[in-house]
Amino acid sequence: MISRIRGRSVAMTAALAGVLLALAGYVIQGTVHTTRATEQQSHALVVDSLFSEARIAIAMQEVNLRHYQVEPSVAVEQRFAQVALTANDTLAQIAAGDTGQARADALRLREEQRAYQALAERLIALIADSDPAHVQLDRLEVTPAFYTLQDDIDEVSRAYHDAAQSQVSALRRTQVRLLIGTSVGFAVGLTLVGMILRLVLSYQRRLVDQAAASRYLALHDPLTGLPNRTLFGQRLQAALAGLTAAGGHQIALMVIDLNGFKAVNDTLGHQAGDQVLLESGRRLAESVGTDGVVARLGGDEFAVLLPHVTGVEAATELAGRLVAALRRDFVLAEGPAAISGSLGIALGPLHGAGDELFRHADAAMYRAKGNGGGVAVYDAAEDAETPDRMQLFADLRALLDSGDPDGQLRLYYQPQVRLSDGVVTSAEALVRWQHPERGLLLPATFLPVAESRGLEIRLTDHLLGLAVGQAARWRLAGHAFQVAVNVSPGCLVDPGFVARVLSTVADAGLPPRLLCLELTETSIMADPDRAVRALHEVREHGITVSVDDFGTGFSSLAQLRRVPADELKIDRTFMRDLTPGTPDAVMVRSAIDLGHNLGLSMVAEGVEDVAALLRLRELSCEYAQGYALSHPVPADRLPQACRDAEEVVRHAVGTAAPIV
Repeated sequence: MISRIRGRSVAMTAALAGVLLALAGYVIQGTVHTTRATEQQSHALVVDSLFSEARIAIAMQEVNLRHYQVEPSVAVEQRFAQVALTANDTLAQIAAGDTGQARADALRLREEQRAYQALAERLIALIADSDPAHVQLDRLEVTPAFYTLQDDIDEVSRAYHDAAQSQVSALRRTQVRLLIGTSVGFAVGLTLVGMILRLVLSYQRRLVDQAAASRYLALHDPLTGLPNRTLFGQRLQAALAGLTAAGGHQIALMVIDLNGFKAVNDTLGHQAGDQVLLESGRRLAESVGTDGVVARLGGDEFAVLLPHVTGVEAATELAGRLVAALRRDFVLAEGPAAISGSLGIALGPLHGAGDELFRHADAAMYRAKGNGGGVAVYDAAEDAETPDRMQLFADLRALLDSGDPDGQLRLYYQPQVRLSDGVVTSAEALVRWQHPERGLLLPATFLPVAESRGLEIRLTDHLLGLAVGQAARWRLAGHAFQVAVNVSPGCLVDPGFVARVLSTVADAGLPPRLLCLELTETSIMADPDRAVRALHEVREHGITVSVDDFGTGFSSLAQLRRVPADELKIDRTFMRDLTPGTPDAVMVRSAIDLGHNLGLSMVAEGVEDVAALLRLRELSCEYAQGYALSHPVPADRLPQACRDAEEVVRHAVGTAAPIV
């Protein structure tokens, strides 16, 4: 009996020893396999992270290069050099730490990066030297090189990201097999396996979290946390697919551009600008709620997607709330800031799908910006762009980006004569564009393009600088002419406009009284509150304000009474027949009486004959300008044109019968 028990005990012991040995072998084998899979996953994650870092650095090179084209500065050039160094070092690190395909990919991308960097540095040098050749270099070499580099590194980065995910899946399968095998062991084995499993799972969770964070960064704006253009495009495609499947409803795509954001950056700094972007994104997301998607497309441009709308009225109502939310003042640590928004709406499938829908919303946004901000719904009749207009817009934008070094934008000046004594008191600046291919272009050819595509404020600032500089030179030469500059409607709602006007006048050394800002009555009435505030501010500094084209709009006289103006200009359409009793004569007399009752000086423009001059003098109109006095002339011919105009008036007055 004892011997049988002993024999059974030996057998059980041998069996237990066999189980322990088998379990030990299984654990060792599983541990080796898990360790190898963990090392492979760790390496794949490191390579994925480095390629992602290189991709971000390469993208930031292009961001800084574009920033330098708009605002050339040493700081921007240094930021470009820093991210370029990061891109090169990261690719070099990958090549040094790997002997397989990753090394070959890194070396290939590094050569492309160096080629792009060389082209970009050459472009920076051309911009710094104000060489217009930089536009051609950018279009033909730098931009294609960047897109090639970006596509290549995106493809490589996605490949290694997918490889890392595959390693995660393989690691999970190994863990499951190890768990099943060790669960049949005894307590020591279970404890040991449990400890190993806990460590491995913790590490695996960190890998998964890092992969999720990497995906989040790839699909979201790093500043605002909103979806970026890539994720927004995916949501748009999904909404369009749902639209096709379900039917019976529409989607609304809105593109929003912030007006006055550049002024915040320039006056309060980029940190304040970042806070404005953050708060703008928060306000838009709060107004849209959970029914839509808000994304930051880049710079100061946002987009909103509403997957289900009942029609244009519902979309317009929400758009109005979004624009109103952006108009509220921003309270920042650096000081208060005020911006506004220009919002364009396109509805799907009514206005297209995919990229076409984006283009149409963008076109509507530019029309809203051209109208001084607010909301515009895409209209094929108004927003259609011919290739000729698109090329003209591209030429004008490039010209303004370069600062017009060749002086293609030129100002002609038309004298304005005081009828009481025939003295020229001022001259109106009128722009012409000496296009290198199209010849001399009149304002009617290119001003509508500038206004409809958001270039009107930049163009006005440029022309204002030319006119103020010329007036200062005339003053030094002994001709103290007041210069009148036409101001586009969008300027009055731009928070930085008044500051730029005052800075331009101060930098030129021109007394403010020698500058007159001309604005149409309809442009003032587009946003009376902002317009009145801006005009009050410039008049407080001594600048004259004139309401141009008076009589052609449909604005309220009660609103006009609020406008802080110094003079009214009667439109040329009323100068055709001033014979007593004619409709034109009645309108002109009424306009002069109204202006005098409001305490304003009156100017008649478009005067083409001496008889009209004499009739205006009889009607107590103070000033006149037009072809009867002088055509618009270049700056160097204005003094002689003024003398000729004065002689015309004095001769006409001398030969006319006295006023009874």
